[in-house]
Amino acid sequence: MDKGISRRDFIVGGGVFGASMAAVGLAGCAPSNGGLPSTGTDASGTSTHKGADRPLSSRLVEVDEGDVARTEECDVVVCGSGSAGTYAAIRAAELGAHVIWLEKTSLKGGTSTVTEGTLAYNTQEQLDAQGPADLQAEFEAYMQWHNWGAYAPGIWCYLDNSGEALDWAISHGASMSTGGQGSLLSCFDEEGNWTNNGEGMLKPLWAYGETLDNLDFRLETPAVNIILDDEGVGGVYAKSGDDLVRINAKATVLATGGFGKNPEMCAERLRVPSERVVFLGFDGQDGDGINMALTAGALPQAPSAIMYGLSKACGESWSSMLSIFTQWPPSYRYPLEIGKTLPMVNQSGKRFYNETLAEDADTARLNTAIASQSKVFTLFDEAHVEAYEGEDKLNEFVAFMGVGSGEFRSLVESSDFVWKADSFEELAELMGVDSEALAATMKDYNNRAKGDGSHDPFGADPALMTPLEKKPFYAVQVEACAYSTCGGVRGDSEARATGHDDLPIKGLFVCGIDNGSMQFNDYPYGLHGGSGQGAACTTGYVAANTACKDLGLA
Repeated sequence: MDKGISRRDFIVGGGVFGASMAAVGLAGCAPSNGGLPSTGTDASGTSTHKGADRPLSSRLVEVDEGDVARTEECDVVVCGSGSAGTYAAIRAAELGAHVIWLEKTSLKGGTSTVTEGTLAYNTQEQLDAQGPADLQAEFEAYMQWHNWGAYAPGIWCYLDNSGEALDWAISHGASMSTGGQGSLLSCFDEEGNWTNNGEGMLKPLWAYGETLDNLDFRLETPAVNIILDDEGVGGVYAKSGDDLVRINAKATVLATGGFGKNPEMCAERLRVPSERVVFLGFDGQDGDGINMALTAGALPQAPSAIMYGLSKACGESWSSMLSIFTQWPPSYRYPLEIGKTLPMVNQSGKRFYNETLAEDADTARLNTAIASQSKVFTLFDEAHVEAYEGEDKLNEFVAFMGVGSGEFRSLVESSDFVWKADSFEELAELMGVDSEALAATMKDYNNRAKGDGSHDPFGADPALMTPLEKKPFYAVQVEACAYSTCGGVRGDSEARATGHDDLPIKGLFVCGIDNGSMQFNDYPYGLHGGSGQGAACTTGYVAANTACKDLGLA
């Protein structure tokens, strides 16, 4: 099948869908931790201290051993069935471990099923086509983005092992390729058509996992707390129906998917007002894995980091044409008219941001700016609607990009979060903002966009600004959105959770976005899109190898 790279592959893989949930539709515009524990080590060089009291946002269950209905034994218990949990559970079972694999929800794979694009280095395909990647240069790029605050051993865990991890998946049926260029792998079906990671990567791995008799997978069986012993971590407590089950394990792998669906935890940790950020991930991202690791004494890493996507129109999905043609960078609207950037104003009718920075896809900067305002609107005019209206435009875009829903004008006309008027003063009244302020803002903006030579107070490039002149004028309310959180606890070069003394916690592994090692600032969407999935796959794979090595199986 033809897997040649296209502009769509480049755009989608390079940022737009590097770790995305393009098909997830959510209506939006909804109107600290305790002190650090003392440290200690044992003779084996592993951390022995226990964590601080759990925060009020924790959804872990206080366990009384008298309530345990039964006790089970295994070599490895894996919590979570996304990419990280899938790689960890199946690889460990393949190496001979008796694995109990727990999923909190009724949906196997969670948010990972709709991700698109996995960044990995030095797969066999890449080595054959391009030679080895410069891992040192990649390491420096990651660290510079994160102000050298990311955890270097965790980054090297990813860089050194991602190629091997993805080659392992490919050897078990995952249909993934870079198309001969770069390090971003996309999935393809049997006809060579692009598909998401759920179809192209996870389902083949799950099918392989079903052939392993020593792999015991359980839906709707959440881990509710961690088991601590004198040496470290000894498994988890889980809920199975009404029963509380103690699962004793020699290795515990936490891969539960961050805390984006835990509003209290978001309020504690995020650097912006958390109620102003819409999380697109699936239910179950409650921070359980992170809180279990903290209970065991793991060191927090980048607790406030977010995996932001592009902002979206209120009341619309991220892949709605109303979101795409008002919020996406102009070049991402390819193959349609490229156009220029649109102005944004806040609750006061004033601009607050350099909109012309859009093309670098720094989603952290964009969404932080939006979430810092109580309301944000993107403005456009009739000329913009005419440029993108029509079923033919919708079909052309979807055929090329693989996503998109709704004819643009129909969405503009039907949305409860779009207003239109023949003047900016009238538009302001409908938006609920100061009419004089909005009129003055747009007069100044249009003059600059038409080349009056004045300096923009936010540093915007007038050559990239779209003048709004054709009536009627429109405003769509927009909101910050994110795929998930991506800060958690530290994991070392073997995906072992580390304590405050920087030593590993015996028997505990952190994977996926429960492992915050690769973050300090927010996720580098435009720079390293796809690294979220790449790190999830890699840390799961490495954790399995390390755990089985400890067990004498690898």
